[in-house]
Amino acid sequence: MADRLYIGIDLGTYQSTISASNGQSGTVETVVGKPKDPIARNFLKRDTLFGADALKNKLACNLYYPLAAGVAQDDENNLAAAKAFVTHLVESVDPEEFDEVYGVICSPSHISFVDKSNLVSILRGQVNAIMVVSEPFAVAYGLGEIGGSIVADIGAGTTDVCRMYGTFPNDGDECTLEEAGDWIDVELKSLIEKKYTGAQLTKDMVRQWKEAGSYIGDDREMMVELSVDGKKQVVDVGDLVGIACSNLVTPLVNVLKGIVAGADPEYQPIMRNNIILAGGGSLIDGLAEAVAEGLADIGDVSVWCAEDPVTKVAEGALALAGDMPDDQFTSIN
Repeated sequence: MADRLYIGIDLGTYQSTISASNGQSGTVETVVGKPKDPIARNFLKRDTLFGADALKNKLACNLYYPLAAGVAQDDENNLAAAKAFVTHLVESVDPEEFDEVYGVICSPSHISFVDKSNLVSILRGQVNAIMVVSEPFAVAYGLGEIGGSIVADIGAGTTDVCRMYGTFPNDGDECTLEEAGDWIDVELKSLIEKKYTGAQLTKDMVRQWKEAGSYIGDDREMMVELSVDGKKQVVDVGDLVGIACSNLVTPLVNVLKGIVAGADPEYQPIMRNNIILAGGGSLIDGLAEAVAEGLADIGDVSVWCAEDPVTKVAEGALALAGDMPDDQFTSIN
């Protein structure tokens, strides 16, 4: 057996990604399904379903979203679901071939002692030692941009912003916003319900429409099928998608201004000219340009989007895991 497997894990509200030093990787929607009753159990022929499989069979399951806002929920059912999910995620990269597993786990920028304790509890038995770092720091490390940058990781549950200057950031360098992907979904759902009275919607329907054509800028057409009081209708929600996505810009711009203003004055020009957007939210077409426009009043700025933003956090965490000495990890045997 090989000595050690390093893994990087991005535990997300909507989806989670793992990247391992043996070349294995994967992304799974962060949802766990448990059959509702014996009939459902016999139909599904499984006690637990994960990701897309759980969503496909959601009417026969009790669904758990155990990592809301990127941390394990502090109740018995969700903690059990989180542990089952993390076990499934880690087992997907074949850890049994190794003597030990060391992992860097990514979380929102500010999490409580209870949140960290819950992370340890759901990972115990799957990894031997862990480091917990913020998502934007992992992005910057993976990109080689820790020397002078600001990273905004726009996930589903939170948007996490951090300034980098060549070392581990401290609490004052980071900020977490609740305005993120799920928040946009709520905004969009409300806009559709107001425009189309009686529309029957689910959050999954709205999320799919947003992801299919999220943008900021001039109105675009997006024809979708929905039910209004049980009757099929085909309607245009394109303008509403644009409005909902645009609502993210102001809170993001405001927190970026604060992060810049709080930096060492000698570093502020460097950071203004290296603002990196990552996470699934960075895929919104036109977001980088809108953020740059919103920041124009603080001087010259450069805002760009990381490539492959969905996997960038886990890839950065894996790079960090391989580079860090053992004394930076916490044993959880």
